[in-house]
Amino acid sequence: MIIASPLAAWAAEPAPAPLAAAVCANCHGTEGRNEGAIPAIAGKPAFLIAGKLRDFKADKVANATVMPRLVKGLTEAEIDTVAQYFANLR
Repeated sequence: MIIASPLAAWAAEPAPAPLAAAVCANCHGTEGRNEGAIPAIAGKPAFLIAGKLRDFKADKVANATVMPRLVKGLTEAEIDTVAQYFANLR
């Protein structure tokens, strides 16, 4: 006999966006799915997103405009959380 657990249904729901990711929607689109000149980030591997954010934070990206300023205030944990959030969006 299999009993369906309401927790199993809840676990399948996507996690809410971390507060630090809210600013991303301004340029990357709702849930990171921008279709314009600024790249979509939804579904990209978390390690790539986190690495790029860390590069922006360390001023390692040439010709970057607003990203270095936006990322400066993020902690390492927030970077990882934001990266994982966008990686999980499909």
